[in-house]
Amino acid sequence: MKKQFLVIGLGRFGTSVARTLTQLGHSVVGIDQSEERIQKVSDEITDVIKCDATDSEILDSLGISDFETIFVCIGEKYIQNSILVTLLVKEKGAKKIIAKAGSKTQGKVLSKVGADIIVYPEKDMGERIARIVSSPNIMDFLEVSPEISIIEMKTPTPMVGKNLIELNLRHRYGVTIISVKNGKGEIKSPPDVNYRFKEDDILTLIGENRKLRELHFIDVNI
Repeated sequence: MKKQFLVIGLGRFGTSVARTLTQLGHSVVGIDQSEERIQKVSDEITDVIKCDATDSEILDSLGISDFETIFVCIGEKYIQNSILVTLLVKEKGAKKIIAKAGSKTQGKVLSKVGADIIVYPEKDMGERIARIVSSPNIMDFLEVSPEISIIEMKTPTPMVGKNLIELNLRHRYGVTIISVKNGKGEIKSPPDVNYRFKEDDILTLIGENRKLRELHFIDVNI
């Protein structure tokens, strides 16, 4: 399902997030004050705007509440701007805010003014967080190699009440469920083949990316 994302700050991390989300088929608006950065990504993401994100009227014109997630990726040197932007988009109805921080102290401040998730990123973290938020079922994602990934996800509705024998995921898709964590936090690794998956279970799977993509009901974007 195509979603809308706003990325504020197109440095290394912000560009990584914006590029990955676009490659996954989503609509991305990226904003930055630097003309050079805007030009670098203008052909790679849906829409780019050169502007000052601390301008309240500009944020109003973007329709903040329309975006699935807003990434505040302003450089750590400009933490005051990052705090102000986070506060502004929160006040304007942001559904979810993921903010970049350079230290734990910065992270605490950003959390206090409205950020839902704080990241301390490098390029690979930008790609990882983009993939997580783009798939509603996925809670975490780890690329083992360019071809193989591990994902942690909520139990998809079509799997609820069924067991591994009925699903036959390994034979049909070449995907293996490594572990299951139930609502009480108890982990079964590997799960019993007769265990029937519950709605509040958290599953950890491993498989080839091309095989994970075939699990259409899981809605995996890898």
